[in-house]
Amino acid sequence: MDRLFLTGQAKKSEIRIIAREGLMSDTMHTVLIVDDEDVIRNLTRTLFRLAGYEVLTCQSGLEALDLMQARGGNVHLLVTDINLDPIMDGFELAESLRAFYPAIKVLYISGMEDRQRLGDELASGRAHFLAKPFRPRDLTEKADEILSRSGATVVSR
Repeated sequence: MDRLFLTGQAKKSEIRIIAREGLMSDTMHTVLIVDDEDVIRNLTRTLFRLAGYEVLTCQSGLEALDLMQARGGNVHLLVTDINLDPIMDGFELAESLRAFYPAIKVLYISGMEDRQRLGDELASGRAHFLAKPFRPRDLTEKADEILSRSGATVVSR
């Protein structure tokens, strides 16, 4: 499989390839996935679970903020779409979470990008970006890279 097009057209057999390709994470990390599209959120959740991550999902920024508050943080990596909903986009979500959990790592996954805001985030080292479509291996390798570079401190208050 060359690329994963997150349009709901991926076959279950293609997703299972991840487990067979040895993409299991070395340590258990918790990932929070925030995407307003059910198909993309569920597929991304499956990819991370197959790679050995603990996974939490939300469909909006406000839901993610509530979840993080209820958990007291305890999340290593936020994986969020940039264009979530009119109330809060991915950039605003990341900024809000960093106010309470400054050590949280951020990976934006999106087919669209706000070059100015994304450029600022990437240049500062506060976030990473993976353009859709991407291969399943690209997603899990990017997450592993981000977490290994950071020492993967559990984010909590």
